[in-house]
Amino acid sequence: MCYNGVSAVFKVRMVKGPATVSVEGACHVLGSDVSGQTIRIRTGKALPFEPRGRCRLRVRLGRGGRRWLADHTKAGTSLWRDIAKQVTSLAVDKKVTVMLAGDTDTGKSTLSAYLANVTLERRLVPCLIDGDIGQGDLGPPASIGAAVLSKQVTDLRDVTASLFEFVGNISPAGFERIVAKKLRSAIDRAVTLGDIRIINTDGYVRNGGVQYKLMIANELQPDAIVCLGENPDLLKAFEDGPWQVLHAESSSQASKSMSERANRRLCQFLRYIGSGSFAAELSQVKFIFMGKLFSPSELSRPPIIQLEPENLKRMFVGLGSNGQVIGFGIITGITQDRIVVQTDLDSFDSIYLSNIKLTRDRAIDIRTV
Repeated sequence: MCYNGVSAVFKVRMVKGPATVSVEGACHVLGSDVSGQTIRIRTGKALPFEPRGRCRLRVRLGRGGRRWLADHTKAGTSLWRDIAKQVTSLAVDKKVTVMLAGDTDTGKSTLSAYLANVTLERRLVPCLIDGDIGQGDLGPPASIGAAVLSKQVTDLRDVTASLFEFVGNISPAGFERIVAKKLRSAIDRAVTLGDIRIINTDGYVRNGGVQYKLMIANELQPDAIVCLGENPDLLKAFEDGPWQVLHAESSSQASKSMSERANRRLCQFLRYIGSGSFAAELSQVKFIFMGKLFSPSELSRPPIIQLEPENLKRMFVGLGSNGQVIGFGIITGITQDRIVVQTDLDSFDSIYLSNIKLTRDRAIDIRTV
Protein backbone atom coordinates (compact mmCIF):
# COMPACT_ATOMS: atom_id res chain seq x y z
CA MET A 1 0.00 0.00 0.00
CA CYS A 2 1.58 3.31 -1.08
CA TYR A 3 1.17 7.02 -0.62
CA ASN A 4 2.53 9.15 -3.44
CA GLY A 5 4.12 12.26 -1.97
CA VAL A 6 3.57 14.30 -5.16
CA SER A 7 -0.19 13.87 -5.49
CA ALA A 8 -1.22 15.73 -2.31
CA VAL A 9 1.51 18.22 -1.54
CA PHE A 10 -0.29 19.93 1.34
CA LYS A 11 -1.53 16.75 3.00
CA VAL A 12 0.03 15.05 5.99
CA ARG A 13 0.15 11.26 5.79
CA MET A 14 -1.13 9.92 9.12
CA VAL A 15 -0.39 6.30 10.01
CA LYS A 16 -1.67 4.59 13.15
CA GLY A 17 -0.06 1.44 14.44
CA PRO A 18 0.55 -1.34 14.45
CA ALA A 19 2.24 -0.52 11.19
CA THR A 20 5.54 -0.49 9.34
CA VAL A 21 6.33 2.42 7.04
CA SER A 22 9.18 2.30 4.50
CA VAL A 23 10.11 5.80 3.36
CA GLU A 24 11.43 6.21 -0.18
CA GLY A 25 12.57 9.81 -0.57
CA ALA A 26 12.75 12.83 1.74
CA CYS A 27 10.36 12.87 4.70
CA HIS A 28 10.12 14.13 8.29
CA VAL A 29 8.16 12.90 11.31
CA LEU A 30 7.84 15.36 14.21
CA GLY A 31 10.90 17.24 12.99
CA SER A 32 13.00 14.08 12.73
CA ASP A 33 14.47 13.25 9.32
CA VAL A 34 13.25 9.74 8.41
CA SER A 35 14.31 9.84 4.75
CA GLY A 36 15.10 6.36 3.47
CA GLN A 37 14.24 4.74 6.81
CA THR A 38 11.77 2.07 7.91
CA ILE A 39 9.63 3.23 10.84
CA ARG A 40 7.77 0.78 13.07
CA ILE A 41 4.72 2.22 14.80
CA ARG A 42 3.38 0.72 18.02
CA THR A 43 -0.26 -0.26 18.44
CA GLY A 44 -2.42 2.80 19.10
CA LYS A 45 0.32 5.30 18.21
CA ALA A 46 -0.37 7.70 15.32
CA LEU A 47 2.49 9.48 13.52
CA PRO A 48 2.37 12.32 10.98
CA PHE A 49 4.59 11.75 7.92
CA GLU A 50 5.47 14.98 6.10
CA PRO A 51 7.11 14.32 2.69
CA ARG A 52 9.57 16.77 1.20
CA GLY A 53 9.38 16.82 -2.60
CA ARG A 54 9.08 13.45 -4.29
CA CYS A 55 8.45 10.80 -1.68
CA ARG A 56 6.72 7.44 -1.55
CA LEU A 57 5.59 5.71 1.63
CA ARG A 58 5.11 1.96 1.61
CA VAL A 59 2.75 1.22 4.48
CA ARG A 60 2.10 -2.21 5.92
CA LEU A 61 -0.70 -2.17 8.47
CA GLY A 62 -1.17 -4.65 11.29
CA ARG A 63 -4.50 -5.55 12.80
CA GLY A 64 -6.26 -2.37 13.90
CA GLY A 65 -3.78 -0.11 12.11
CA ARG A 66 -4.94 2.50 9.63
CA ARG A 67 -3.73 5.38 7.47
CA TRP A 68 -5.33 8.55 6.19
CA LEU A 69 -4.58 11.95 4.70
CA ALA A 70 -4.93 14.98 6.97
CA ASP A 71 -4.91 18.69 6.21
CA HIS A 72 -1.61 20.33 7.19
CA THR A 73 -3.54 22.94 9.22
CA LYS A 74 -4.90 20.19 11.50
CA ALA A 75 -1.96 17.78 11.72
CA GLY A 76 1.81 17.66 11.51
CA THR A 77 4.40 20.14 12.66
CA SER A 78 3.09 23.22 10.82
CA LEU A 79 0.71 23.61 13.77
CA TRP A 80 3.61 24.18 16.13
CA ARG A 81 6.53 25.66 14.19
CA ASP A 82 6.06 29.14 15.66
CA ILE A 83 5.76 27.66 19.16
CA ALA A 84 9.02 25.73 18.69
CA LYS A 85 10.74 28.89 17.46
CA GLN A 86 9.59 30.85 20.51
CA VAL A 87 10.59 28.10 22.94
CA THR A 88 14.09 27.60 21.54
CA SER A 89 14.68 31.36 21.39
CA LEU A 90 14.28 31.49 25.17
CA ALA A 91 17.37 29.28 25.55
CA VAL A 92 19.79 31.54 23.70
CA ASP A 93 21.86 32.35 26.79
CA LYS A 94 20.27 30.40 29.67
CA LYS A 95 18.69 27.10 30.63
CA VAL A 96 14.90 27.23 30.43
CA THR A 97 11.93 25.20 31.64
CA VAL A 98 8.80 24.83 29.51
CA MET A 99 5.57 23.28 30.81
CA LEU A 100 2.90 21.81 28.52
CA ALA A 101 -0.74 21.86 29.62
CA GLY A 102 -3.94 20.84 27.89
CA ASP A 103 -6.89 18.48 27.83
CA THR A 104 -6.66 14.78 27.01
CA ASP A 105 -5.88 14.06 23.33
CA THR A 106 -4.68 17.57 22.50
CA GLY A 107 -1.24 16.29 21.46
CA LYS A 108 0.96 17.12 24.48
CA SER A 109 3.22 14.07 24.12
CA THR A 110 3.49 14.63 20.38
CA LEU A 111 4.43 18.27 20.92
CA SER A 112 6.98 17.19 23.56
CA ALA A 113 8.72 14.98 20.99
CA TYR A 114 8.63 17.70 18.34
CA LEU A 115 10.07 20.34 20.70
CA ALA A 116 12.84 17.91 21.70
CA ASN A 117 13.69 17.22 18.04
CA VAL A 118 13.76 20.93 17.18
CA THR A 119 15.93 21.61 20.24
CA LEU A 120 18.46 19.05 18.98
CA GLU A 121 18.33 20.57 15.50
CA ARG A 122 19.31 23.93 17.10
CA ARG A 123 22.32 22.17 18.67
CA LEU A 124 20.80 22.43 22.15
CA VAL A 125 20.16 19.54 24.55
CA PRO A 126 16.57 18.71 25.57
CA CYS A 127 15.63 17.12 28.87
CA LEU A 128 12.13 15.64 28.90
CA ILE A 129 10.19 15.20 32.15
CA ASP A 130 7.00 13.19 31.70
CA GLY A 131 4.43 14.02 34.37
CA ASP A 132 1.52 12.17 32.76
CA ILE A 133 1.07 9.48 35.44
CA GLY A 134 -1.73 7.75 33.52
CA GLN A 135 -0.41 7.62 29.94
CA GLY A 136 3.25 8.61 30.18
CA ASP A 137 5.98 7.58 27.75
CA LEU A 138 9.14 7.80 29.89
CA GLY A 139 8.10 5.51 32.73
CA PRO A 140 5.37 3.11 33.81
CA PRO A 141 1.98 4.49 34.86
CA ALA A 142 1.90 5.90 38.41
CA SER A 143 5.40 7.32 37.96
CA ILE A 144 7.26 10.30 36.51
CA GLY A 145 10.22 9.69 34.21
CA ALA A 146 12.93 12.00 32.90
CA ALA A 147 15.44 11.60 30.10
CA VAL A 148 18.02 13.58 28.16
CA LEU A 149 17.82 13.10 24.40
CA SER A 150 20.99 12.83 22.35
CA LYS A 151 19.27 12.05 19.04
CA GLN A 152 15.95 12.76 17.40
CA VAL A 153 13.04 10.35 17.93
CA THR A 154 9.61 9.61 16.52
CA ASP A 155 8.26 7.79 19.61
CA LEU A 156 9.20 8.78 23.16
CA ARG A 157 8.66 5.20 24.29
CA ASP A 158 11.93 4.39 22.54
CA VAL A 159 13.76 6.67 24.99
CA THR A 160 15.44 5.28 28.13
CA ALA A 161 14.72 7.39 31.22
CA SER A 162 17.61 8.32 33.48
CA LEU A 163 15.60 9.07 36.63
CA PHE A 164 12.19 8.33 38.12
CA GLU A 165 9.80 9.59 40.77
CA PHE A 166 6.97 7.42 42.11
CA VAL A 167 3.40 8.67 42.70
CA GLY A 168 1.46 5.43 43.24
CA ASN A 169 -1.74 6.26 41.36
CA ILE A 170 -2.68 6.50 37.67
CA SER A 171 -5.03 9.46 38.20
CA PRO A 172 -3.93 12.77 39.72
CA ALA A 173 -7.27 13.15 41.55
CA GLY A 174 -6.44 13.11 45.26
CA PHE A 175 -2.73 13.10 44.44
CA GLU A 176 -2.45 16.63 43.02
CA ARG A 177 0.03 17.97 45.56
CA ILE A 178 2.14 14.81 45.40
CA VAL A 179 2.38 15.06 41.60
CA ALA A 180 3.45 18.71 41.87
CA LYS A 181 6.10 17.90 44.50
CA LYS A 182 7.42 14.92 42.52
CA LEU A 183 7.70 17.05 39.39
CA ARG A 184 9.61 19.64 41.41
CA SER A 185 11.93 16.91 42.67
CA ALA A 186 12.50 15.64 39.11
CA ILE A 187 13.40 19.15 37.92
CA ASP A 188 15.81 19.65 40.82
CA ARG A 189 17.50 16.33 40.11
CA ALA A 190 17.75 17.21 36.42
CA VAL A 191 18.99 20.75 37.03
CA THR A 192 22.32 20.11 35.28
CA LEU A 193 20.78 18.10 32.45
CA GLY A 194 19.93 19.80 29.18
CA ASP A 195 19.46 23.35 27.94
CA ILE A 196 15.67 23.11 27.69
CA ARG A 197 13.61 21.12 30.19
CA ILE A 198 10.29 20.13 28.58
CA ILE A 199 7.64 19.10 31.12
CA ASN A 200 4.65 17.17 29.87
CA THR A 201 1.61 17.02 32.18
CA ASP A 202 -1.55 14.89 32.29
CA GLY A 203 -4.87 15.82 30.68
CA TYR A 204 -6.69 16.69 33.92
CA VAL A 205 -7.84 20.28 33.24
CA ARG A 206 -11.57 20.13 33.95
CA ASN A 207 -13.64 19.84 37.15
CA GLY A 208 -10.93 21.34 39.31
CA GLY A 209 -8.08 20.48 36.97
CA VAL A 210 -7.31 24.12 36.10
CA GLN A 211 -6.42 24.94 39.70
CA TYR A 212 -4.34 21.76 39.84
CA LYS A 213 -2.36 22.88 36.79
CA LEU A 214 -1.90 26.33 38.30
CA MET A 215 -0.58 24.69 41.48
CA ILE A 216 1.95 22.73 39.37
CA ALA A 217 3.01 25.92 37.59
CA ASN A 218 3.48 27.75 40.90
CA GLU A 219 5.55 24.84 42.19
CA LEU A 220 7.73 24.56 39.08
CA GLN A 221 8.01 28.24 38.11
CA PRO A 222 8.60 27.53 34.40
CA ASP A 223 9.88 30.17 32.00
CA ALA A 224 7.01 29.42 29.61
CA ILE A 225 3.74 27.49 29.60
CA VAL A 226 2.33 26.11 26.35
CA CYS A 227 -1.45 25.65 26.50
CA LEU A 228 -2.81 23.25 23.89
CA GLY A 229 -6.34 23.38 22.57
CA GLU A 230 -9.27 25.67 23.31
CA ASN A 231 -9.60 26.11 27.05
CA PRO A 232 -10.16 29.78 28.01
CA ASP A 233 -10.22 28.95 31.74
CA LEU A 234 -6.76 27.39 31.52
CA LEU A 235 -5.32 30.37 29.65
CA LYS A 236 -6.90 32.80 32.08
CA ALA A 237 -5.51 30.93 35.10
CA PHE A 238 -1.96 31.35 33.82
CA GLU A 239 -2.17 34.92 32.52
CA ASP A 240 -1.05 36.69 35.73
CA GLY A 241 1.96 34.47 36.41
CA PRO A 242 5.67 35.32 35.98
CA TRP A 243 5.94 32.99 32.98
CA GLN A 244 5.34 33.52 29.28
CA VAL A 245 2.07 31.92 28.10
CA LEU A 246 1.95 30.45 24.59
CA HIS A 247 -1.18 29.09 22.92
CA ALA A 248 -0.80 26.08 20.61
CA GLU A 249 -3.34 24.49 18.33
CA SER A 250 -4.53 21.03 19.29
CA SER A 251 -3.76 18.14 16.97
CA SER A 252 -7.14 16.75 15.95
CA GLN A 253 -5.50 13.43 15.00
CA ALA A 254 -4.43 12.38 18.52
CA SER A 255 -7.56 10.75 20.00
CA LYS A 256 -7.44 7.23 21.45
CA SER A 257 -10.29 4.96 22.46
CA MET A 258 -10.70 3.79 26.06
CA SER A 259 -9.58 0.28 25.09
CA GLU A 260 -6.49 1.65 23.34
CA ARG A 261 -5.62 3.64 26.45
CA ALA A 262 -6.07 0.60 28.70
CA ASN A 263 -3.94 -1.60 26.42
CA ARG A 264 -1.15 0.98 26.12
CA ARG A 265 -1.17 1.47 29.88
CA LEU A 266 -0.89 -2.27 30.55
CA CYS A 267 1.94 -2.62 28.02
CA GLN A 268 3.79 0.24 29.67
CA PHE A 269 3.45 -1.42 33.09
CA LEU A 270 4.80 -4.70 31.78
CA ARG A 271 7.77 -3.09 29.99
CA TYR A 272 9.23 -1.96 33.31
CA ILE A 273 8.61 -4.95 35.54
CA GLY A 274 11.02 -7.55 34.22
CA SER A 275 10.84 -11.32 34.44
CA GLY A 276 13.20 -12.01 37.33
CA SER A 277 12.38 -12.54 40.99
CA PHE A 278 13.99 -11.28 44.18
CA ALA A 279 13.23 -12.19 47.81
CA ALA A 280 14.09 -9.49 50.33
CA GLU A 281 14.22 -9.78 54.11
CA LEU A 282 11.36 -7.75 55.54
CA SER A 283 13.63 -6.44 58.26
CA GLN A 284 15.82 -4.85 55.56
CA VAL A 285 13.12 -2.88 53.72
CA LYS A 286 10.78 -0.01 54.46
CA PHE A 287 7.41 0.79 52.88
CA ILE A 288 6.47 4.22 51.53
CA PHE A 289 3.06 5.48 50.43
CA MET A 290 2.16 9.09 49.57
CA GLY A 291 5.41 10.22 51.14
CA LYS A 292 4.76 8.47 54.48
CA LEU A 293 7.04 5.79 55.90
CA PHE A 294 5.74 2.45 57.23
CA SER A 295 7.73 -0.30 58.91
CA PRO A 296 7.31 -4.06 58.24
CA SER A 297 6.09 -4.47 61.83
CA GLU A 298 2.90 -2.64 60.84
CA LEU A 299 1.92 -5.49 58.50
CA SER A 300 0.29 -7.32 61.42
CA ARG A 301 -2.14 -4.43 61.98
CA PRO A 302 -2.09 -2.42 58.74
CA PRO A 303 -2.82 1.31 59.25
CA ILE A 304 -3.64 1.71 55.52
CA ILE A 305 -5.39 -0.60 53.06
CA GLN A 306 -2.30 -0.67 50.87
CA LEU A 307 -0.51 -2.73 53.56
CA GLU A 308 -3.26 -5.34 53.88
CA PRO A 309 -1.96 -8.76 52.72
CA GLU A 310 -4.69 -9.31 50.14
CA ASN A 311 -3.90 -5.92 48.58
CA LEU A 312 -0.13 -6.37 48.62
CA LYS A 313 -0.36 -9.51 46.49
CA ARG A 314 0.14 -8.55 42.81
CA MET A 315 0.58 -4.89 43.73
CA PHE A 316 2.62 -2.78 41.29
CA VAL A 317 5.40 -1.07 43.24
CA GLY A 318 8.35 1.21 42.87
CA LEU A 319 11.67 -0.06 44.23
CA GLY A 320 14.20 2.26 45.78
CA SER A 321 17.73 2.49 47.09
CA ASN A 322 19.27 5.34 49.09
CA GLY A 323 16.17 7.47 48.68
CA GLN A 324 15.90 7.16 44.88
CA VAL A 325 13.53 5.07 42.74
CA ILE A 326 15.69 2.63 40.77
CA GLY A 327 13.12 0.25 39.29
CA PHE A 328 9.69 -1.34 39.46
CA GLY A 329 8.07 -4.68 40.15
CA ILE A 330 5.06 -6.70 41.31
CA ILE A 331 4.80 -8.20 44.79
CA THR A 332 4.23 -11.90 44.23
CA GLY A 333 4.51 -13.25 47.78
CA ILE A 334 4.91 -12.23 51.40
CA THR A 335 5.60 -14.20 54.61
CA GLN A 336 6.41 -13.22 58.17
CA ASP A 337 10.02 -12.49 57.31
CA ARG A 338 10.28 -12.16 53.52
CA ILE A 339 8.73 -10.37 50.58
CA VAL A 340 9.08 -11.65 47.01
CA VAL A 341 9.00 -9.22 44.09
CA GLN A 342 8.93 -9.90 40.37
CA THR A 343 11.71 -7.63 39.13
CA ASP A 344 15.07 -7.72 37.42
CA LEU A 345 16.68 -5.84 40.33
CA ASP A 346 18.75 -7.81 42.81
CA SER A 347 18.82 -5.24 45.59
CA PHE A 348 16.57 -2.52 47.04
CA ASP A 349 15.87 -1.06 50.47
CA SER A 350 12.51 0.66 49.87
CA ILE A 351 9.17 -0.41 48.44
CA TYR A 352 6.92 2.37 47.15
CA LEU A 353 3.32 1.19 47.43
CA SER A 354 0.53 1.99 44.97
CA ASN A 355 -3.21 1.65 44.48
CA ILE A 356 -2.67 -0.73 41.55
CA LYS A 357 -2.84 -4.51 41.27
CA LEU A 358 -1.76 -6.09 38.01
CA THR A 359 -3.25 -9.23 36.53
CA ARG A 360 -2.19 -10.76 33.25
CA ASP A 361 -4.64 -8.67 31.22
CA ARG A 362 -5.54 -5.58 33.26
CA ALA A 363 -4.71 -3.11 36.00
CA ILE A 364 -7.09 -2.95 38.98
CA ASP A 365 -7.51 -0.14 41.52
CA ILE A 366 -7.35 -1.83 44.92
CA ARG A 367 -9.78 0.72 46.34
CA THR A 368 -12.55 -0.66 44.10
CA VAL A 369 -11.97 -4.36 44.81
